[in-house]
Amino acid sequence: PVTAAVLANLYVLFCFPSCHFIPSCRPFISFCLRQYIFGSNRLKENIGASYLVKQATEDWAFETLKLAAPKNNVDSSDLVDRKIETDGLDAEILYAGGGNFVALFRYAESAKAFTRTLSKRVLIDAPGLRLDIHQEPFVWTGTGLGEAVGQLLQNMKKERSRKAASSPLMGLGVTVMCQSTTLPAVEVVRDPDGRERYVSAEVYAKHYAADQANDWLRRELPPGNGYDYPLDLDDLGRSIGERSYIAVVHADGNGMGQIIRAIGEERDNRAYISEIRQFSEQVKAISTTSMMAAIELLRQKTLKGTSIPGTRTVSALEFSLDDNNNLRLPIRPIVFGGDDTTFVCDGRIGLSLAVEYLRTFETEAQKQEMNLSACAGIAIVKSHYPFARAYQLSESLCDEAKKFRRENFKEGGGALDWHFTSGGLYDELEAMRKREYHVSAGNLTLRPVSLDNEGDVRSWAEIERLTIAFQQDWADKRNKAKALRDALREGQDAVMRFMNIYEQQLPKLPDFEQTGWHDRQCGYFDALELMDIHIPLREKEAQP
Repeated sequence: PVTAAVLANLYVLFCFPSCHFIPSCRPFISFCLRQYIFGSNRLKENIGASYLVKQATEDWAFETLKLAAPKNNVDSSDLVDRKIETDGLDAEILYAGGGNFVALFRYAESAKAFTRTLSKRVLIDAPGLRLDIHQEPFVWTGTGLGEAVGQLLQNMKKERSRKAASSPLMGLGVTVMCQSTTLPAVEVVRDPDGRERYVSAEVYAKHYAADQANDWLRRELPPGNGYDYPLDLDDLGRSIGERSYIAVVHADGNGMGQIIRAIGEERDNRAYISEIRQFSEQVKAISTTSMMAAIELLRQKTLKGTSIPGTRTVSALEFSLDDNNNLRLPIRPIVFGGDDTTFVCDGRIGLSLAVEYLRTFETEAQKQEMNLSACAGIAIVKSHYPFARAYQLSESLCDEAKKFRRENFKEGGGALDWHFTSGGLYDELEAMRKREYHVSAGNLTLRPVSLDNEGDVRSWAEIERLTIAFQQDWADKRNKAKALRDALREGQDAVMRFMNIYEQQLPKLPDFEQTGWHDRQCGYFDALELMDIHIPLREKEAQP
């Protein structure tokens, strides 16, 4: 529901004119908002939190604007048909969607009323979601609106960095502690397993909003007849035991800031408004279509009938049925509708769904004659791994993919990075990579990789080709696969001894297939690691 450009406290900004108009209201996310959305291991609370953020930056903002600027009775037609500079409006919405809401106000009193009313509603209906408002003057002169919004963003960041961290009151006297937030409990909720739980006002609001979020999600991304979305991480299609993994996928559009700045350069105010609205709607459509493509691919793979009572099987996946006999799709979108998208799914299909999203994102952009792409980070963790940490890891992985793209791609395109952890040990990504993949022979991993540069060893196409080769040709050679991983860690000589002892050739990979290594890079470790935890959802033939 909200663009993942937001990562902490919810910050809404205003351009506040001394006498004329005000561009207003763009949210940011930093650590606190990340904690607000992803701070619980209960999927229902994450869903409700994301929906409340969407409400605060979209529906509630629209409703508040109508109250704050009653003369023009703002509605959706104002986005296209009516103009603040010629039609006597008190306020005009520049664009809305994907977690962004930007408006112009004619009078300072209207902007202040908007601030008071929206702040109060957030305090009451979304406890724990902080709303921070910044205001600056802007005078309509025919040009300069794009530059003013850009400058406002910079000033907002400066003001935000100066704010002192708040410390909520943890309770007085005898209180019951909320298990999710450690704040004083004020209500009781019932979990899907029937157990009652004492929760804080923040968690109760999230819990209450989850059902509304589900209804909204079914309208935006219809799961199809006989299908539904899960409300619990244990219903994501995972199987029992060693394969109980989830994948947290975070995708982010490339170069969006530069595109937005370019739209604001040297344009008439009205032309800027028209172009930024169009861009916002195009990105929303591309993101939504891409998310739907991933869901549709997964849905197509579930049409294989019932394997045992109460479950259906797709490849190695088992999916449970809900009380209405609907198949619970092993995916749950949490944040989408802008250039940033976050979803959680069964760990074994996280890479397949992320790749499907990225490829569709580029294809849909090309259909609209836009040169857009995205990168993704995929954190594959145990199902009860702290969710906020898993999201933070996926975000760091996405940043690494974007850095790799900037340094290596001349023509643009997408990239992805992933990390698989079977334990609870957590550290910064760089430290984990150094501990787990750096050996005396060099670097065991090729990650990050490009999306589709087939033939390039640092591409997903090659990594998946090797993974499928191991899955098909080494399916009954688990001990050999483990021995090869150990040999790769020891270096080229150990790999050559392995090949002589087992009389086993490695899958074809130029420059790597003789020793497994080239230029201090290992070509096979990523594929071996994915051998047991990756399920391709698009049919491909392994090459020898």
